[in-house]
Amino acid sequence: MNKQQEKRLNIINKTITLCAQYGFHGTSMDSITTATGVSKATIYKYFISKENLIKEALTMFSDNALNHLNVIFSDQTLTLENKLSERFEILTALMKDDLFNGCYFQLAYSEFNHTDNAIADTCSEYKKSRVEMIQALLTKHNINNAALKSQQAELVFNGLLASLQITKNAQLIPMAKAMYLDIIFKD
Repeated sequence: MNKQQEKRLNIINKTITLCAQYGFHGTSMDSITTATGVSKATIYKYFISKENLIKEALTMFSDNALNHLNVIFSDQTLTLENKLSERFEILTALMKDDLFNGCYFQLAYSEFNHTDNAIADTCSEYKKSRVEMIQALLTKHNINNAALKSQQAELVFNGLLASLQITKNAQLIPMAKAMYLDIIFKD
């Protein structure tokens, strides 16, 4: 990775961190420049606008998250239950380390769904891709009604993310996990 790529990645990572803490609209370009040590002119040179920076950050985060899910779902040493449970384990670790500030995609969608279609579409596409990945995994494991169950299970997971953002109550994670797995494995 060259210096320009490193600088872009640093800007994206710091922007996501700030937006998770203060909201997308609550994060100013001044706070991004302070956090990154990069001038506004340079940020605008790379990203054209704050909205474009946010869209690129969400796209990168989406790609990373979906790739991570793919690695877990492709691990042949894990059972289906272990694969599905891994996401809940990750949330538990984030909550223990006080690193969870909500789902970036839910946050961004709520702030941009009426003002920036590119950002809203990026968020919607990520959520849709997750449901499709779960459906493909369930189909591969011969789970009946994979399409319906993947939608129902992801509804529980998204509800958990929204609840954790508001309550910071890690005790919700095992409850949601049990509900999620019950949806998947009930006949």
